[in-house]
Amino acid sequence: MQRFFQNIFLRCSLIVFSVFLLFSCSSDAIENEFMEVETNSPPQEITGTRDPVKELPYPQISKKEYLIDVERWDIPSNRTDADKTTENLQKAIDWAVDEGYGIIKLPAGHFLVGRYGNDIYQAGIALRSNMAFMLDKDAIIEMVPNDKWNYCVLEVTAKERVVISGGTIIGDRDDHTYTPRPKDGYTSHDEGHLVCIQNESAYVTVENVKLTKANGDGILLVGQKGPGSSVKHINIKNNEFVQNRRQGISIVGGEDVLIQNNEIHHTSGTSPQFGIDIESRIYKSDDVRIVSNYFHDNRGGDIVNVDGTNVLIDGNILEQGDDSEYIDGPIVYRKNADMTVRGNEITMRTMSVNNWNGIIMYSNNSLKTNPATTYIYENTCNNCGFYMYKGADLEVRDNTLINGHLVFSKMENLIVENNKVEHKSKCWAYRFKRVTGSASGNTYNGQDFNIPLGDEPWDGCWVY
Repeated sequence: MQRFFQNIFLRCSLIVFSVFLLFSCSSDAIENEFMEVETNSPPQEITGTRDPVKELPYPQISKKEYLIDVERWDIPSNRTDADKTTENLQKAIDWAVDEGYGIIKLPAGHFLVGRYGNDIYQAGIALRSNMAFMLDKDAIIEMVPNDKWNYCVLEVTAKERVVISGGTIIGDRDDHTYTPRPKDGYTSHDEGHLVCIQNESAYVTVENVKLTKANGDGILLVGQKGPGSSVKHINIKNNEFVQNRRQGISIVGGEDVLIQNNEIHHTSGTSPQFGIDIESRIYKSDDVRIVSNYFHDNRGGDIVNVDGTNVLIDGNILEQGDDSEYIDGPIVYRKNADMTVRGNEITMRTMSVNNWNGIIMYSNNSLKTNPATTYIYENTCNNCGFYMYKGADLEVRDNTLINGHLVFSKMENLIVENNKVEHKSKCWAYRFKRVTGSASGNTYNGQDFNIPLGDEPWDGCWVY
């Protein structure tokens, strides 16, 4: 996946920036339907570790509890002997599930896990169906330093009704050894993940967990059962994702996914370096809701949607951060993705390779094949604007762009309504190149701004 972004996205980014300058000034509907999501608190910083949840989301999980007895099972809890810890912790979990326990609690302690899986995979702990793995707020599960391309600290593979909650999960990025992969010699080692939910798993919740220092992603969702497959009915709530190397969350095939009230920050190390990446490849990603999260200091950007459909990005805060520079920018998507982006607050402080664009649509010369419309409305862009090119079927309305702009090139069926753009240069505020559609109610620095879009392609650096 990282090769796609390195070789395509960054090249495309530079092209976008060049095109943006080329057609800059040379002189002075019906909304998509989504399941309603409660948004009773604004995005905010998550401080400290958390206790596990008290209420289980799946009634099929037995309320019978078992607190793992580390002495009985001979499980080191002082960050030693990863092989023994992994083997005996796995035995304790398997025994508890077989005995009918649904709530399996891990006491405070520092548990070092990881054992040989194969030549490129370091195995962690495998969870079972119908179980809630509840970590004490002072429990830490850490992947032992290794030289493997892949690992999952906790894996949920072909399972249903699983809860992971509380405590801290740590990867090995600080002490990882980058040996060449046998088949091709690559050393990126970007598939070391903290939680892997894969292989058509369903009804999985990750809540109140700190996920940090993965060599790859904090959480990876992947269908893994062939073309069109996905994991389904996934809730990722109230977690902190910090200092993960590739992504906070990667969705490589996920349906009915809710990502809510998380803090996702300081993602950096290997491309793409986004807070959330929806990039399905041969799998399917649909009905993904990204709601009321706080993004900041993510090196690549905050949210990228390559091919997800029916995606909702609602009520998030996306900030560049005082000590960070974006590569691509806060929100990036491709023209055959479809989504609603509403009610977000986006803030940039320096220019990315895509100029000052808080939302940008990457494109190419191929036709748009997804007939769905993308809706972008009621967002605030601080020190940034929107840029979409070589696409179609887009509605942009009721946005406020402070020191920002709206720029569209070779777009069809574009609706631009009731946007408020503030900028010192009228030329930079609104720009169009061969655009069809309609426009009304837009303002420039508080004054009405006429944009005569229609059925014929129209060019306009600015309009008086």
